[in-house]
Amino acid sequence: MIRLLLICLICWLTTGSGFAQPKLPAPAKSVFTIDSLPVQGIVLNQGWRWHEGDNLNWAKPDIDDQYWQAIDPSQDITELANIQQRQRGWLRLHMRVDSTLLGKVISMLIEQQVASQLYLNGQLIGGFGQLSTDPNQVKAYNPSGANQALGQAIHFQLGPQADQVLAVRVALQPGIHYLKFFDRPNPFLLIRLHQADQRNQNRIDSSGNFDLMFFDYFKVGLFSILALLHLLFYVLYPAHKANLWFSLYCFFAAAIYLNQPIFYQYVHSVADRMHSAIAQWVFIFGAHLFILGAVYTLFKKQVGFVFYTAFFGFSVYLILFTLQVNMPTDLATILALILTDIETTRLLLLAARNRGNEYWVLTIGAGSFVLLISAALVIPYLAVDLSMKFIIVQVFFNVGTLSLPLSITLFLASQFAKTNRSLAKKLKQVEHLSTLMRTQEQEKQQILARQNETLEQQVTLRTAQLKQSLTELKSTQTQLIHQEKMASLGKLTKGIMDRMLNPLNYINNFSLTGKELLGEIRTVTQKHQATFLADEQDDLENATTMLAQNLTKIHEHGNSTARILQDMQKLLKERSSTFVLTDLNSYLTQQIDTCFPKALANYPALRIQLELQLAPQPLLVNLLPHEFSEVLTSLVDNACYALAEKCRRVTGFEPRLEISTVEIEDQVQLQVRDNGRGIPPKEASQLFSPFFTTKATAKGSGLSLYLSKEVVEANLHGQIRIDSVEEQYTQVTILLPLKSELATTWS
Repeated sequence: MIRLLLICLICWLTTGSGFAQPKLPAPAKSVFTIDSLPVQGIVLNQGWRWHEGDNLNWAKPDIDDQYWQAIDPSQDITELANIQQRQRGWLRLHMRVDSTLLGKVISMLIEQQVASQLYLNGQLIGGFGQLSTDPNQVKAYNPSGANQALGQAIHFQLGPQADQVLAVRVALQPGIHYLKFFDRPNPFLLIRLHQADQRNQNRIDSSGNFDLMFFDYFKVGLFSILALLHLLFYVLYPAHKANLWFSLYCFFAAAIYLNQPIFYQYVHSVADRMHSAIAQWVFIFGAHLFILGAVYTLFKKQVGFVFYTAFFGFSVYLILFTLQVNMPTDLATILALILTDIETTRLLLLAARNRGNEYWVLTIGAGSFVLLISAALVIPYLAVDLSMKFIIVQVFFNVGTLSLPLSITLFLASQFAKTNRSLAKKLKQVEHLSTLMRTQEQEKQQILARQNETLEQQVTLRTAQLKQSLTELKSTQTQLIHQEKMASLGKLTKGIMDRMLNPLNYINNFSLTGKELLGEIRTVTQKHQATFLADEQDDLENATTMLAQNLTKIHEHGNSTARILQDMQKLLKERSSTFVLTDLNSYLTQQIDTCFPKALANYPALRIQLELQLAPQPLLVNLLPHEFSEVLTSLVDNACYALAEKCRRVTGFEPRLEISTVEIEDQVQLQVRDNGRGIPPKEASQLFSPFFTTKATAKGSGLSLYLSKEVVEANLHGQIRIDSVEEQYTQVTILLPLKSELATTWS
């Protein structure tokens, strides 16, 4: 018992001395040594210290950070769960720089999932994103620099001392689900340092990003063109649904290769990059489904179990991916291969054997796809130069990727061309049949047209004859009624006119006799003039002069009244009922020879230049010779009067009278034109009114033009009009129907 107590005491003393040992020394300070900066740069992934919180004093180089948490910030942010739950914090790195690098300008390339500010030796050298004390205002920003040759960079100059401190102030944007796309990590903070003059020497990084972007843009353009081309094929021929499926596939393929460089290079918002990753899977799965649907439709197969199974599998994977369920990327590749690509390739490889030689292009495209993609997967394991291996892999992969859609495009284009040729051939047949039918129809129409034309001609001829007969009957009836009226009026007024003419003749004769007697009285008074007083002589002279003037006026007005009565006799005189088919040119020549000298006799001093411009061919018209001669006489007399009046007022005036005939369609035009005084516009509308005259009261009766219009329009069925410009010309135009028959007589 005593031995047991001694042993326990010794153990207690031994243990107590252990607890009383002094405190262990602090851990040694970690220093990241930079001896040189190679062309590919150096990654700062060791020696970092982390501390939660936000204190700008932590940027100072003399802060003691030896008790801060050691961390590798280049890790994926999802692997740093304790930091991911923090809102903000600081990272510090102690660097020992070789003397050859001191004072040099350094390029810092960063890839991060946070917003950051970077301090070197306590001095702010740059930052990316938006930091704020309000977490909702924090905007995470990824400059895509550390793993990308074309990323954004921060340029700074190293200090002169060997030991330098890099401090980074970081803040996380809340609400971001960090998603991995094709196992590509999302580093919390990855920094790569380059010398500023060497940065652009490494234009192609380890992933060959620069060349991949070029190929991606090329494929975007190619697939966009193919999408529009097949969409146009579908619009032109909607029955071929394969063009619509393949057009959708090309649109999604173009979106894949467009979204990929945007996701890697041009989208800097971390939240948007996560959304872009989800969209990329949508485009990838959609492209696989649409090309499978295009192949099914191409081979006239129903979209069935495989398609809907693939759709279900893709949907489940996409949902799990969005919910950040940790799944291997190979699972998506296996889903695509098993559910869609194998089925698509199988159908295309067997196309030529199962469906004919025209499907060889599909078999060749599918075979090229399998061989080239397989080669691209095998080549990385071969002992080949790295740069050459990269080029070969890219060529094989891109050509293999394009071989399948290009073969489908060639096949669909050939099918479209074949359909067009078939339609063109059928169109020619239809056009040939249509031509035959049109020819037969035209022959029928021609026969019917000829028959209708014959009937119409007969009907037209008969109708014209009936209309002509009716017109002639109406004209005859009108003339008879007019003749009866005029005859009755003539009988009624003939006696009155005769009774009026006799007194007028007596008045005229007595006025002439009175003038002769007055002359004798003047002779007698002149002989005995000395016996009269001066006042008596003046009174006698005035009385005889006034008496002579009155006798002259009585004689002139008597003659004017006699002319009016004579014109009224012509108006009331019964017209001739016999129309004579006459050559108007010959008729005018004879009548002008008679009436023109007669008109000039009234103006002895007048010299008129007469011009006859008659048509060279005979112009046959139906005339009433006597009545039409009175019309010509009246027109020539009016022209001579107008010319005489202008000669009296205008010195040096050369009077001219033009008479012309011409054939116009089915009419004969007769024009009488003078260059006399013309007619004022206000009088032009009254020229054919009865008893209206432009001559002096004693010179005209106002009935000649009225009688001319009556003869031309009522009797000869023609037209008459007068065109005149005051002090320039007057032109009378008469239109008469052109005849080719013998004279016609109406009783």
